[in-house]
Amino acid sequence: MKIAFTLQGDGRGGLVDRRFGRAETFLIYNSETDERQLVANAAVDAAMGAGLKAAEAIVALGAVALVTGECGVKALHALHRAGVKVYSTDSTTFDDALEDLRQGNLREAQPA
Repeated sequence: MKIAFTLQGDGRGGLVDRRFGRAETFLIYNSETDERQLVANAAVDAAMGAGLKAAEAIVALGAVALVTGECGVKALHALHRAGVKVYSTDSTTFDDALEDLRQGNLREAQPA
């Protein structure tokens, strides 16, 4: 199963970015193979609609879940419609966020 995480900068530091649409990098983690792929967020500099564009990218990358700090309402609805579960994290690192997800400690965000 592919899980997307939002990361700061080029992602190599493993620091979670609290912003979904404006996160610079997505880390796509395959929970079955432990493979990790860093993908630049093409929507990071969008004048408008960064969240929706980022949501489209997450769906196109085949992720079934997203772990981020905050996700805007429109992006959350788009991800939910596409069958992608969105989890909110306060963790500062990818490793901590992944462990929290594995332990069931993350709250699933639901569209209003």
